Amino acid sequence: MRDNPQSPDNKGPIIAIDGPVASGKSSVGLAAARRLGLRFLDTGVMYRAVTWLALRQGMPVTDANAVVKLAAASTMAVDCGSAESAAIVIDGHILRQELTTAEVDRSVSAVAGLSGVRRALVQQQRDLGADGSIVMAGRDIGSVVLPHAEVKIYIDASAEERALRRWRQQLDSNPAASYRETLADTIRRDTLDRQRSDSPLTVANGAVIVNTDGMEFPETVCAVLSVVRGVCGVSAGPMTER
Repeated sequence: MRDNPQSPDNKGPIIAIDGPVASGKSSVGLAAARRLGLRFLDTGVMYRAVTWLALRQGMPVTDANAVVKLAAASTMAVDCGSAESAAIVIDGHILRQELTTAEVDRSVSAVAGLSGVRRALVQQQRDLGADGSIVMAGRDIGSVVLPHAEVKIYIDASAEERALRRWRQQLDSNPAASYRETLADTIRRDTLDRQRSDSPLTVANGAVIVNTDGMEFPETVCAVLSVVRGVCGVSAGPMTER
């Protein structure tokens, strides 16, 4: 990879990838980061970790004051490497599969919508991005967390397409999973993310929209890399297995 002339002190580029639930931003962002030789952070795992901890402590996620205090007091370490699945350590608990349970899925948008929680985690995310050479994925990266990122990408797909992807994943652990319920939940989460008062899901100024309807995973990765190449001229390594 060539040095990015836009990055200070010859640091590698800062790439912000946003998008709604199940748009593929995390898996695509990880694959792109690997090919570019950059670090990767899925900020969603941080909100999921706070959600998991609140549920574990029997705390209603509707108790805003309690959840905000929990987020502010928690110590968190994020794996920015290239592990197959995201890993995060919160208050000594190492979480992987726990982050993607149905209970966490149902509650994470409510937690992420709390201004106090976002403030506590956004500063950590900015600190992680300050050194450059990173691909960061989330819902407010280009608009709020890293508004000066060299590359901003918004990965999108229809609610129906995204629900289908989530439903197929759920069938592995729950053969009785319902596509109709998954679609309803996807639409519900979209509404919460787009209507929250603090840093709602939006297309950041200057972001390139990549619509993934009908696209296979390698095609989406290539589309993202093409955007990066067009903006800052970096080269990428070969595609590897997911």
